Amino acid sequence: MKNILFLTPYVPSSKAGGENFTRLVLLELSKENKIDLIYYRYKNDPYYIAPNANVNVLKVCNNSTLIKLFHVLLFPFVHPLFSIRFSWLLLFRIFIQLKKKNYDLIYLDHSQMFLYGKFISNHRKILMSHDVMIQRYSRKKELFQQIIIGKSESWVLKMNNAVIFTFSDKDRDLVFKYYGLQSEVTHFYLDVNNENAMPCVISKTLVFFGKWKRKDNYEGLYWFFNTVYPLIKEFGYKYVIIGAGLDHNFATHFVDKNIEYMGFVDNPYNIISNSLAMISPLFSGAGVKVKVVESLACGTPVIGTKIAFEGIDARFSDFMLEVQEPSSYIEQIQNLNISLGKRIEFKRRFISQYRKYSLANYINSTL
Repeated sequence: MKNILFLTPYVPSSKAGGENFTRLVLLELSKENKIDLIYYRYKNDPYYIAPNANVNVLKVCNNSTLIKLFHVLLFPFVHPLFSIRFSWLLLFRIFIQLKKKNYDLIYLDHSQMFLYGKFISNHRKILMSHDVMIQRYSRKKELFQQIIIGKSESWVLKMNNAVIFTFSDKDRDLVFKYYGLQSEVTHFYLDVNNENAMPCVISKTLVFFGKWKRKDNYEGLYWFFNTVYPLIKEFGYKYVIIGAGLDHNFATHFVDKNIEYMGFVDNPYNIISNSLAMISPLFSGAGVKVKVVESLACGTPVIGTKIAFEGIDARFSDFMLEVQEPSSYIEQIQNLNISLGKRIEFKRRFISQYRKYSLANYINSTL
């Protein structure tokens, strides 16, 4: 049984893809290891509830826009993406904790936490890179910011005694291409409700799933309802939007009895598994899209852009229907005819083949 110091910039929860991965990896690691957890939370966020006695919440750090700005000002040498959670005071407390306890591993979750690893050179570390940030910003027309982000990401990733993890072969290749660094690949951990959700009936429902405060997500959602929806609104489909953070202006702008915004749902997977398709119109962003993985694990096809499917194995392309123009969305939606039996068969195949790489297995067997 190993002792692990685990730092994450968010509350581990099921509210969004990255936070849910953190929640599930904590659950998996705690089966065989002792974990001391440090996490950040906004004042309106619920507190994390440890799944068992092996997870000890060492510290909960307050978070706010003002606090993030303060952190950036105290470490102005890198792009704010990498410094908004960095606190010299917290680093000092970590040093004290490291003297008190002999840790086998320090787990730094998200690029926002990597800076701490630069000052802890003698301990083994996992750097869990949820996104390769240079790719996210290379799609924007801001050359100066791209340069700063690239230099900053290169600097924070290069440290002693560290193993970098990404969520796909594509991201692993990007880390090597841009920074000349080797990295490992892990899969997302699927929620038990996700695995158990079995397609029962195919309804005429198109589902949208995501964290709507993220610009990548809401821009795509607005694009769909401004561009595609007017062309198919008379076709009798129901549109269900799942996930927290959607601007209230959306509901006032798109008023229709066929559009339902459900907000955060504890178990959205039964809804997804019985929908005709998930729609994922993404035009920016980076990394593997968790909502697409979870939809495929439900046995539900996804209609989306090339960006929506980045990093997901082409073996599953029969359920990844790539589109770009409004007419392509309409064609795919109207012609979609995948039987219930094929969905169940695909679900089983996807889940069995997707679990190729396991971060917890790496930690338990290799370190």
